[in-house]
Amino acid sequence: MDSVRYRHNPVGDVMVELGKNISEDSRWLVDFVRRAGAAVIASNSGTGYPESAYVHVAASDAGRIIFGTNALSRKFTNITSDPRVSLVIVNDGAEEVQLEGEAAVLDETQVAAAAEVLSAQHPDSAETSDPENMRLLEVTVRWASHTDAREVPPAQRELQL
Repeated sequence: MDSVRYRHNPVGDVMVELGKNISEDSRWLVDFVRRAGAAVIASNSGTGYPESAYVHVAASDAGRIIFGTNALSRKFTNITSDPRVSLVIVNDGAEEVQLEGEAAVLDETQVAAAAEVLSAQHPDSAETSDPENMRLLEVTVRWASHTDAREVPPAQRELQL
């Protein structure tokens, strides 16, 4: 089942279905996430301060960005209260992607496929000291930009997802 992704648009959000019709920028983003393998995710703590955490991320062929967390963690509590998140993904210290979107806890019908994607990119991700509280989440990307600091001046562009 392909999920729906959004592209940022100043006039409103335009729905773009990923999967068979995945854009060139979406394919590039999937490859970038796979190369980097990790991100810093920021969520709303509800106190007026953001909460950030380092997470392993994976990307499916359909453009899904997946990560795992403990149901007892602050990030899980934050996301289930307010799904809006931002991520920063850095590769080789020279390229950066910033993302904004919504995170959703995957249900029983989605977990197996997502776990396979995460395990393929992070073989030890299934090993946890608290498997009962392990949860998989997926980020629906609404906006993304890429900065390449290898260029002088650094090149920045908004991705068309």
